[in-house]
Amino acid sequence: MKRLLLTIYLLTIVLASQAQEIRPEHFIEVTGTAELEIVPNEIYLLVRLKEFEEGRVKTILETIDKSFLNALKEAGIDTKNLELADAGLLLGGRRRDRNVFREKTYQLKLSAAAEVEKFLSKIEDVKVDFVDIVRISHSELEKIELALKIKALQAAKVKADALLKGVGAELGKAIKVYEIEIYSTDVLLRGKINPKMKFESNWGVVSEPESALEFRKFKLQAKISAQFEIK
Repeated sequence: MKRLLLTIYLLTIVLASQAQEIRPEHFIEVTGTAELEIVPNEIYLLVRLKEFEEGRVKTILETIDKSFLNALKEAGIDTKNLELADAGLLLGGRRRDRNVFREKTYQLKLSAAAEVEKFLSKIEDVKVDFVDIVRISHSELEKIELALKIKALQAAKVKADALLKGVGAELGKAIKVYEIEIYSTDVLLRGKINPKMKFESNWGVVSEPESALEFRKFKLQAKISAQFEIK
């Protein structure tokens, strides 16, 4: 009796799973796309401080670090947006060796191009080894991407409805939805860069002396493929 009940139970599961896979004989499959331009509000920079020698006089890391933190304060940047990314020694050897130069790398999070420009202006007199923009994003990126996917799905429905009306057919309910991809274009940093500094960026830098520093909007694009029943 127990075996019979178990067999019936398993058969019920199999039939239920097969029923879920049954699709209408006639359906249409289309792809919808949606795009949106976004101004980044999360800008991550790496700032490296390194000991150096001028005229056989060595400037220690503590002095450079103090000047850097003072520059941050003058720029109105909260130190809670600053965190230590790396620290170490250059050229090897013992700490007391004059040929050893200590270094420290910070990660700094800023929220706008204007804030980046102010930061750069305040560290002109600080002996910063380099500044590198490593990542640019948006604080609500996940919400934006989800909304964009919904718009892409809606675009797919509109397309399917238009195509079926063209042949006198009627659109039914959605059968299946596939998320194809969502991607963003490169973000380009452009504008006025302090000529006294060595400024490096993975995002590309160009000098435009008469313009202010600004970030080009970056474009997100979502693609959704969907199957709809043909009534």
